[in-house]
Amino acid sequence: MNARSASAGPGVRGEAPLAALERPLLGLDRLARRLVPDARNPFAQTGAIATTTFLIAAISGGLTLFWYSASLHQAHASVEAMSASLLGGLVRSLHRYSSDACMLFTVLHGLKLLLARRLTGPRWLSWVTGIALVGVLWGVGWLGYWLVWDERARQVALGTAQVLDVLPIFAEPLSRTFLTDGSINSLLFFMVFFLHMLVPLAAGILLWLHIVRVARPRFLTDRAMTLWIVGSLVAVSLIYPATSAAPAHMGTAPERFTMDWWYLLPLVFTERLGGGALWALTLVGGVVAAGLPWLLRRDRVRPAAVEVDKCNACQRCVTDCPYNAIEMVARPEGGRRDEPLVAKVDPDRCVGCGICAGACNSAGIGLPWIPVAEHRRLLDVALAQNKARPIAFVCAESAGADLTLEGDGSPDLPGYRVEMVPCAGWLHALTVERALRHGAPKVLVVACSEGGCRHREGDSHTAARLAGQREPFLRLEKIDPAKVALLRLDRGQIRKLRRGANPSNTNRNSVTALLGGFVLAAGTSALMTAASDAPFAMPDREPTLVVSFNHPGERGEHCRDATPEELAKLPPHMRQPRICERGRAPVRLRLTIDGAPAVDKSYAPGGLSGDGTSVAIESLTLPPGTHRVKVEIGDTLDATVWSHADERTVELTPRARRVVLFDKRTGFTWE
Repeated sequence: MNARSASAGPGVRGEAPLAALERPLLGLDRLARRLVPDARNPFAQTGAIATTTFLIAAISGGLTLFWYSASLHQAHASVEAMSASLLGGLVRSLHRYSSDACMLFTVLHGLKLLLARRLTGPRWLSWVTGIALVGVLWGVGWLGYWLVWDERARQVALGTAQVLDVLPIFAEPLSRTFLTDGSINSLLFFMVFFLHMLVPLAAGILLWLHIVRVARPRFLTDRAMTLWIVGSLVAVSLIYPATSAAPAHMGTAPERFTMDWWYLLPLVFTERLGGGALWALTLVGGVVAAGLPWLLRRDRVRPAAVEVDKCNACQRCVTDCPYNAIEMVARPEGGRRDEPLVAKVDPDRCVGCGICAGACNSAGIGLPWIPVAEHRRLLDVALAQNKARPIAFVCAESAGADLTLEGDGSPDLPGYRVEMVPCAGWLHALTVERALRHGAPKVLVVACSEGGCRHREGDSHTAARLAGQREPFLRLEKIDPAKVALLRLDRGQIRKLRRGANPSNTNRNSVTALLGGFVLAAGTSALMTAASDAPFAMPDREPTLVVSFNHPGERGEHCRDATPEELAKLPPHMRQPRICERGRAPVRLRLTIDGAPAVDKSYAPGGLSGDGTSVAIESLTLPPGTHRVKVEIGDTLDATVWSHADERTVELTPRARRVVLFDKRTGFTWE
């Protein structure tokens, strides 16, 4: 079987990565691999780092409760007092920067999976739950910034109200709560605090769903990497402590402030778009992101298959499968074997990697489109024709798939017979041993770069088998180990190969690894911190005048002339020229500014039966300066009567908001 036939099977190679994103990310990854071993490379374990930093954020967030007061009127002062103390400031900064690091590595983790196409087929559940986890993580941070109650929190609250007011879930618009400092409901603030503490629990459920189809998931980093993470976060917290903006004041829109772009990026949109547009943007973006597993899939994955009569129930395929796609079940009666169990593949979980084939000594399981026995037979024929030619088994999912092929060879690997395999983990140790026994002078296995296997564990399983550390292992006593080489290849190494350089992984001493670790930690911390406290300029705003009320109209009977269409629908004996209904009168508002009419509207009563209060929020932009404002409200059945009126001269300054509230008990309030 030649290289092209092996790589042409369905589900072997993903589509070409997104070049615009792949180039910088692969560049960072190659730089990190040159500096430090993969075990200390943060870009090789983004998922574990995201979980670890989330745990640090949760612990440090709990510790902030020793200083923080969940009160609308004391929140900002308690946060400032916390920052004033050395320990409190450290805990607060650690909470903030660990949250930012969690978002940073979550995004990097998602981008890595996207570029590697590790999201299609059975992996869709992990991708969709990952998108949901990003949403939950962002929601926790968004609510957390609300709790500081500074200028950033002001914009967070207004943006949230703008979005939620589109939904019919509140008796009155939520934005009316944030018109003035005095109108804010303290209970609402406490509810936000409660949600900030409760929502992270949902992340635990989503995390379980995220890894339920993954064998041997790596939740947390090891001790050494965890110490690097904690040390980096503490250093950043001491060098660049987290700060608050000025206290929130609902009457004045801030001109500019610094904000955490990892969580407050939506402020760019809430300041420029309406609630409906924001919902459309969120829903469309969410559907597209969650639908990528189906949008990017072209070939349907053909799962592995079990040959019942060959399966000897060794269970190595169950152990080695990276996706928990294989289980042992009762063997059907009538077979040629006496073992009570046999392997069974779950097609909804199998990704077609073939790692199970490399784990099975009896060839009882494998990929139907590249059977192990047939592959070995064709390889025997090729070696019989030319025994002096070395063999290169190249993973079709690795960068080695980009090797230039001509005929039955490769200019990039001159002299080698190149055999493309679906995954390095598919290659059985016996196949390597057999090639050497049948005359191949050398066998080269080209796998994915360490930590970059598209199927998670194919490269590591193969490395362990060739080293005699994992069954089925290469029998080193029967062959010359010097004739077998494993090359973990990335695209940068292919360029070295074409220049004639040695593409082997660079050996690093402990000093180089230590210095590299410092460079990576400093660079990642700088990126995280720069986006954590970056400038944000609010759009230019004219002064605003807001008039609002929540007021019931007069109860009574409302009569009107019936239309001919309404009369025609009624039986002759029920036709009456006037239709009368009982309920509340709509409340009317007339607003005059500088002698000119500005608003003249009527607001229907709320409630299912039309017997509730009428709610109005009218916002007008006016030029700075002095204006004469007259407000009239009518709440009677007689539309010509204005029951309440007030008139004043107001001074409007740039970016300021003047609010006129009406309540039937207190009358007009000008703020």
